[in-house]
Amino acid sequence: MALPQAPEARTFYRSAKQRFEDASFLVEAARTTGAVYLAGYAVECILKAMILSILPERPRRDMLAEFRGSRAHNYDWLRRQYFESGGYSFPSEVSKAFAAVNT
Repeated sequence: MALPQAPEARTFYRSAKQRFEDASFLVEAARTTGAVYLAGYAVECILKAMILSILPERPRRDMLAEFRGSRAHNYDWLRRQYFESGGYSFPSEVSKAFAAVNT
């Protein structure tokens, strides 16, 4: 995913990238519990960036308000929001990886 145009999406994109880098660093240091946590957070952030990047400004603001509470951390809910917002289907390898992360 290229850097999104929408400023709100860029914030989540950058967070995802940083959390993934942090997770990679922890894996190298054999700190796998923290790595799994941060990698999961990276997945959450990239899903939010993908959603926000395809929405026009007004719905994007409304969606940001939806990113509150426990459902905003639910991968299935985020994936559903992405598809309902007009997102493209995931390639098969991404779908398989998503299923693994979601378990």
